[in-house]
Amino acid sequence: MAQSSTNLNKVVPPERVVVLNGSINFRDLGGYANSHGQKIAWRKIYRAASLGGLTASDRHLLGDLDIVHDIDLRSPSEQQSYPDQTWTGAELISNPLYPPTNFGRIMSNHRVRKLFNWRHEIPNLENPIARIYQNVVLSSHSQQAFAKTFQILLDQHDNEATVFHCAAGKDRTGMTAALILMALEVPDDVIIQDYLLTNDLYNYSDKREPPTNDKIQQAVAQMNTHEGEALYIEGVLKTINEGYGGISEYWQHALQLSKSDLQKFRQKFLIDKQK
Repeated sequence: MAQSSTNLNKVVPPERVVVLNGSINFRDLGGYANSHGQKIAWRKIYRAASLGGLTASDRHLLGDLDIVHDIDLRSPSEQQSYPDQTWTGAELISNPLYPPTNFGRIMSNHRVRKLFNWRHEIPNLENPIARIYQNVVLSSHSQQAFAKTFQILLDQHDNEATVFHCAAGKDRTGMTAALILMALEVPDDVIIQDYLLTNDLYNYSDKREPPTNDKIQQAVAQMNTHEGEALYIEGVLKTINEGYGGISEYWQHALQLSKSDLQKFRQKFLIDKQK
């Protein structure tokens, strides 16, 4: 009989990485500390790469963790070509982050200049990939997809969890994770570290060596969060902070979610560090 998540919480301490046989880069967003002496609750929000290769034991584990929402951020064609292997009790939710039309405009990495509220201006980003990320954050289609993910999390019951994923668990998943961590007031450097962990997890996968929490912490300690690929997600943070005046403004004006929703989101997923 599958072990309940209550027993898992009592017997097995939570870890950043959930080791699966048929997928990599499946990890918990819990445990990160924010700037107000709180931390994100464990076993509530997960991010992942493709879930098309899950084994029977993987699916049992995800069911035991009470993951009831599987949000697929991939395109419809990706979803059809390599569908998720779902598990008992989980609802598969199609939520493509990239727009189905005018996608070339997002990928053209053009410079964006736009005014908001007559006070804030979208920053120019030098890195071409960072500009693509910026275009996603500014896309009305993508904003609706981000909002849908947030709404699912807002409606999640206390004894439930959600996973969101794309193909590699880096770009679409990384941007979504960044917005979630921003909403929970996690510092920028920590958000960048979470984004960069994908690279290390793929390296561990090549070695067929499941990473421990200690190994993850060692990898984080060696990261340079201000160069290379860090610039991609840093551009997202800069666009929201400078272009919109912060995550609260982006939450309301881009995602069309209310201030009370943001307060509810923080109350739902943040706990005191001592707990």
